[in-house]
Amino acid sequence: MSDLIENLAEQLEELKMLQHVDKELGATLDFDNVLMLTMDWALRRTGAAAGMFITVGEEESALRPLAALGYPYADVRDQVWTLERGIVGRAARTHQAQHVTDLAADPDHRAEYVLEETQSVVAMPIELRGKVIGVIWLEGEMPNTFSPTDVAFVQRLAQRAAIALDHARLYREAAHQADEMASLYTASRMISTSLEKAQVLAIAAQSLATTLRVSSVVMADYRSLHGELEFAHAYRLPTARHTTDTLPRIGSTFNLENLPEVRHAIETQRSAGYSAQSRLISDALRAFMTGHAVRAVLIIPLATAPTAAQSPMIEVVGVAFAMEGRHERRFTDDECGMAEALGSQIASALRQARLYAEVRELEEIKSHMIRMASHDLRNPLSVAINYFDMFVHSMPQESLTADQTKYIKNVQQATSAMRTLIEDLLTLEKVESEREALWNEIAFNGLVSAEVEAQGSAARLKKHTITAHISPTVLFVRGSAAQLRQAVGNLINNAIKYTPDGGFIQVRLTFKERRLIFEVQDNGYGISKERQDRLFSSFYRAREPGTDHITGTGLGLSLVRTVIERHGGRVWANSEPGIGSIFSFWLPLVRTAES
Repeated sequence: MSDLIENLAEQLEELKMLQHVDKELGATLDFDNVLMLTMDWALRRTGAAAGMFITVGEEESALRPLAALGYPYADVRDQVWTLERGIVGRAARTHQAQHVTDLAADPDHRAEYVLEETQSVVAMPIELRGKVIGVIWLEGEMPNTFSPTDVAFVQRLAQRAAIALDHARLYREAAHQADEMASLYTASRMISTSLEKAQVLAIAAQSLATTLRVSSVVMADYRSLHGELEFAHAYRLPTARHTTDTLPRIGSTFNLENLPEVRHAIETQRSAGYSAQSRLISDALRAFMTGHAVRAVLIIPLATAPTAAQSPMIEVVGVAFAMEGRHERRFTDDECGMAEALGSQIASALRQARLYAEVRELEEIKSHMIRMASHDLRNPLSVAINYFDMFVHSMPQESLTADQTKYIKNVQQATSAMRTLIEDLLTLEKVESEREALWNEIAFNGLVSAEVEAQGSAARLKKHTITAHISPTVLFVRGSAAQLRQAVGNLINNAIKYTPDGGFIQVRLTFKERRLIFEVQDNGYGISKERQDRLFSSFYRAREPGTDHITGTGLGLSLVRTVIERHGGRVWANSEPGIGSIFSFWLPLVRTAES
């Protein structure tokens, strides 16, 4: 009876201990903590002098210690064993617990991983979903250190550790993936911040080197017609101080004829890693890697993803070489996937930079053509106008017939319209090309007051009543005073021209929150709904009944929109035929001040 009671008490004690084990193992998702807790419980319960958690490698051919207690750590941390030999290998191969009470007599005994005084050992495989993921190794100083009860406890501990380690592994993988996604997102954001090719290449190379943790990255342009690559940018990770790799010369080219690995990456749009020690790489790639002291390289095609909106075709714009010169390395499938994702982002950014460069070049050509055409037109036109005026003034006015006077007036109106058109084109081109670096802080109230006063004479000629309601608070904006004054002047002048004689025009300047609001209201001809959508288009004139006699180029409102949008604002109009119009715009305020 006493033996039964003692046995039940021992079982109860073990159950309590396992309950504590479950509680401690379940309280952490840290992989290293799970390992140390497992070994701590194993040694505490069995009385082992030392123990290790030995993991089975990914290829199931190598055994390495991950956690150890009771040893000088330096004695075990670099140990590597195989499954074919040793008691640990036997436990991993057979999936069976190994309890050896006479270590010296065991045929698989290997003295290099036991303490000198060890006489008995336990090697308990940790199995998860039918696969051995590790072995708990315990050493005892006496032949009877481990009882059958101890071995049973370690077996149950191994079962619980397997579950805890699986949870910790999943958590670690999820955290690692989250870190990779965050790194990928940050790199993608950085790559998309510039429209200049040189900056895109520099940011892309740095992002690849940081994300993939390689010693250097080389970016190359792909010339499909010539079947060659041209090195465009090279970057070395600042922390890669002991690397031996050398970077290729920028501007140098090499033909793809003898580089099947690069051709394959371009044709398949898939990244691939290669080691200099591999016997499977081509002689040309081996020569490239040897010549630049590279031990491993990941070839990344810079391929744009097909989109229905832009292009349904995949375009390879370049190739990136992620190079490692410090040590041997094998690039994982996850790293290749990350490299491809970044490569797609880089390719899109490079394509945007190329389109931006093309648009900028076209803008420069357009500006040059406008300046050249305006110059070539303005000089002969001025000569023609001057000589025509001299000719008209030299003729006796009383001798002119009614038809001749009409012809002269038509010529003068046409040449005046041509001169105005040339001036408007030059003004529009100047506005579009002026650099923002030359802008200043402007008090908008004074600008509006000055322009209302300047337009007063034109209003008086048509017997208009023009009033201004300007905020007493001084409103400051950042921009070009000349451009903004022209935009304000164009709207006021537009109201004067398109309001019949004796009309009313009101100019208003107010502000709301962080926006300045400018309005010009008239009781003029007004504009029908169907014509309002195109009001601010270049060369468009909304002709309404009664406005045929009004001259204009159709560039005035287009100029207003260009100026206001360049200053970060928006322009719009509300109008009704026969009642009048309100033209408005808002601009972002820099600050306000009491006058």
